[in-house]
Amino acid sequence: MRKTKVIATIGPSSFDTKVLKEFKELGVNCLRINTAHGDFSQYEKSVSKLKKLDFCVMLDIKGPDVRVILDKDLEVKKNQKVTFYFEKNKTPSFTYDFNKEIKTNSKIFFDNGLLEGKTVSKSAKQITIQFQDEHIIKPNKGVNIPNTTLYAPRLSIKDKKSIDFAKKHGIEYIALSFVRSKEDVLNLKKYLKNTGIGVISKIENWQGVKNIDEILDVSDGVMIARGDLGVEIEEQRIPLVQKEIIRKANSKAKISITATQLLETMITSKSPTRAEVSDVANAILDGTDALMLSGETAIGNHPALTLKVVNKVAIEVEKSLKHNLRLEEKEQFYGEISKSVHSLSANLPIDKIVTLTNTGFSASLISRFRSQKSIIAVTTNPKTKNKLKLVWGVTPVLVNKNVNKYSTSQIANALLSKKVLSKSDVVIFFAGIDSLDKKVLNILEVHRIKDLLELTSKKVS
Repeated sequence: MRKTKVIATIGPSSFDTKVLKEFKELGVNCLRINTAHGDFSQYEKSVSKLKKLDFCVMLDIKGPDVRVILDKDLEVKKNQKVTFYFEKNKTPSFTYDFNKEIKTNSKIFFDNGLLEGKTVSKSAKQITIQFQDEHIIKPNKGVNIPNTTLYAPRLSIKDKKSIDFAKKHGIEYIALSFVRSKEDVLNLKKYLKNTGIGVISKIENWQGVKNIDEILDVSDGVMIARGDLGVEIEEQRIPLVQKEIIRKANSKAKISITATQLLETMITSKSPTRAEVSDVANAILDGTDALMLSGETAIGNHPALTLKVVNKVAIEVEKSLKHNLRLEEKEQFYGEISKSVHSLSANLPIDKIVTLTNTGFSASLISRFRSQKSIIAVTTNPKTKNKLKLVWGVTPVLVNKNVNKYSTSQIANALLSKKVLSKSDVVIFFAGIDSLDKKVLNILEVHRIKDLLELTSKKVS
């Protein structure tokens, strides 16, 4: 069974219920809706289908990004000069007026860097860009201006409507694009207070890379969005930046997601390139929690086939996977307990690790060690159960609120009834109870399930 989690972006290729059911069978853990495209009536229909199939849902919002506004496709030729406007109702234009921030002779990229241009002149309400190659620019494609600090608003009007939509429909995660600093994340969290919605910070500019430590501290996870990131910083730096961000996320028990162009050729082709297979494998070896497919499942010709490739690669590579943690010699109390759990599971004939959790934190702590043992996260909170679908190696299980969290035998019985445990299993149970600290872990027990149930039965009789 694959332990690395998979996120699939939905679109024209995957709206159909039949395709979504196939995604479920292939083990897709979370589905992403990209609000850069479509409208709320489309999102409404999508979420309704996804929730019926019990998927975790991620809503990707634009954040402080810049996109091109066009009435129709714009075809440009090599060395052609095109004037863009910063006036309402005039096109071509942009979703943000960056005229004050950009300088002449600045590089500007369109469509994930596929088209490069240079600003050759500017005035108060327009700039002229000379393009380096021919390309067809489609409406709403992304725009990148490397080495330029943009002061775009943290949340657009549509972003705020998307947040309200997420609250209304019980969405598990919001992915915030172009996060520059912790302030961008904290600003979003003000709108999410008491909702339980997790924040995934998309790292896709040089500011996000520079401020990664503070961003991780206030986020539930990060996404290495390599398309825009590869335009914003030197492309040769991407592999090392990816490794470092994943390592830091793992050390802090935060979710890491590797995204963009994983199996890009499979949008049209039935087979990936060997380089793409290696890319997927290396992301897993780096320690990523999840892999995210974009065009491959949203507009691709072979979405299910793409997922089968991911499954095959992940299952093979995970056999050799070891954690990449650089833990401090002495961690905080809960970190030391999680290290003990990992050590026990590695050195004793343990079959499964069971953690009792309300927020999912304890499951993330043990997940970061990339154990070959099954990790079962037991919770009474439906939202926590779905959010844990993105944490590497974790099988979340929802139990009835009547199950006594102080009773290991009751938890064992609940898991036996769901066929998650067997009586022959030797299991580590750990949890935090009787504490005001939400991050505390203070209970650790090791049981053979058969013996535990037999002892409990004798006590009752």
